[in-house]
Amino acid sequence: MLRQLQIQNYALIESLDLEFSGGLTVLTGETGAGKSIILDAIAMLTGSRAYTEAIKTGADAAWLAATFDVTDLSSLHELLAEMGFDGGDELVIAREIHRSGRNKCWVNGRLATVTALKEIGSFLVEIHGQEEHQAVLDPEEHLDMLDAIGGPSQLALRRQVEEAYRRMRLLAKERQRLILGEQDRLRQIDLLQFQQHEIVGASLTAGEEVELEKEREFLRHGEKLSDAVGFSYQILQGPGMEVTGVLDQLGEVINRIEQVRRYDERLEGILGMLEAASANAQQAAWELRGYAEGLEADPQRLERVEERLSLIHRLARKYGEGTHGILAYGKQVDEELAKLQSSGLRVTELEEELEIATAHLWDLATRLSTMRKTTAKKLESSVLKELPDLNLANARFQVQLSQVCGEAGLPQPDNDGETLMQINRRGIDQAEFLFSANPGEDLKPLAKVASGGEASRLMLALKTVLAAVDGVPTLIFDEVDTGIGGKTARAVGAKLAALAKERQVVCVTHLAQVAGVANHHHAIHKEVRGGSTRVVVQALEEEARVEEVARMLAGDGASEVSRQHARQLLAQEATS
Repeated sequence: MLRQLQIQNYALIESLDLEFSGGLTVLTGETGAGKSIILDAIAMLTGSRAYTEAIKTGADAAWLAATFDVTDLSSLHELLAEMGFDGGDELVIAREIHRSGRNKCWVNGRLATVTALKEIGSFLVEIHGQEEHQAVLDPEEHLDMLDAIGGPSQLALRRQVEEAYRRMRLLAKERQRLILGEQDRLRQIDLLQFQQHEIVGASLTAGEEVELEKEREFLRHGEKLSDAVGFSYQILQGPGMEVTGVLDQLGEVINRIEQVRRYDERLEGILGMLEAASANAQQAAWELRGYAEGLEADPQRLERVEERLSLIHRLARKYGEGTHGILAYGKQVDEELAKLQSSGLRVTELEEELEIATAHLWDLATRLSTMRKTTAKKLESSVLKELPDLNLANARFQVQLSQVCGEAGLPQPDNDGETLMQINRRGIDQAEFLFSANPGEDLKPLAKVASGGEASRLMLALKTVLAAVDGVPTLIFDEVDTGIGGKTARAVGAKLAALAKERQVVCVTHLAQVAGVANHHHAIHKEVRGGSTRVVVQALEEEARVEEVARMLAGDGASEVSRQHARQLLAQEATS
């Protein structure tokens, strides 16, 4: 239940602290006085969109806050705990709207999102504005109303239908995508198979091009290597018996030094270096001889190396840098090819899944349709009971349920190709409210025969019925009395008063008959101070309330006659 509303610098309200109680509270005032501003503030606190234009001229930000008694709302307590907000029997929601566009929301002192406010607000308040009156006339809204009146079990089954329909559509779209892409799939398989064959056929080893390039350099310069090695070996070893090589000459040097080293010890070190040089030169000569013996011209091997490198370079231009890139691409080809080759099997799997999902959807939708038929009868009976109290005693009301047809839905399975019945996300039903206000007239679509006043009263009847099945503690009506007056206005007032015994009801009204039956009355008017316009809200008691109701009766100002009439209306409320 809404307990308190605080508003600062919002629209024409500079500062307002308004307290609410149970029962029926009416907000009255001249047209344009600012009554709807209060309802807009409550709407923003329960998740509606905020506009910077709503900030009062001259202020940087607007502040809104509301306190709710949530003692008996166990489902809301569970939601608040799930969202991480502190629980308790009192809930405070606040919202700050900055002209810069930076808006903030709080729930029990903790920052919250607008989405959280909207979800929490759905447990607290229902606001029925002028668009709600139009919804009664819109056949597209009738099925939603019927399901809401069906209660939690019917709404739960509808959510199951919506989820089953969503899954079926996803499966159907995936199957259609695979079927339509069959030619592309086959072409892609051919391309990938060619690439796979080309890469696998090359029998590549990662990094082999590096070794091949080294070998190619060796084979290309074999003659130069042979000449250099042969020449070097001859220099070291000597070309024949008559010409000594470096090794023989180095040996002669060592012999000469050995003969004289006893005369000067400094030659010992030099001799060691010469002996080491001789040993190294001898080792080098042996290595050169072995290297020369291993050198063999192989033009065919060079040709094979060139061909191998040419193959690798050609594949690299197509598939990736070097053998590593080619092999990595080959792995991707294998994976993609496996997917494409298995997609044919996926079509078969999807068809089986789709058949099961469709059957499940139709089972749920059929059960929901049966439940809706039962709910429709109950709704007709309940609304007909409410209509006499709203001065529509001779009216008739009927819920016409029919099955969905046309291109919008999916045909019932196993119907031999004939579209006998269709289904959409709401099931297999469509609903329309039929109405007749006068005896002897046929039932016709509500939108075609109901006046504005009749639509408003029918909406009130529906909300009265709905109040018995939902748990929202506060109902707010914005000018539910549109298009009515006289005896009908008194009937609407009585119905709102009766509804207020079960729920907290807040109503913006222009009718004295409605204001007269209220438990609490707030008058709203504008005043100008210092060149600035502001909205003032005043809680009315006793004579002040008589004056306001008299004004509403007289239209252009209270008279003694209208005051007397106002006292009579208020006296009736006090004794009812």
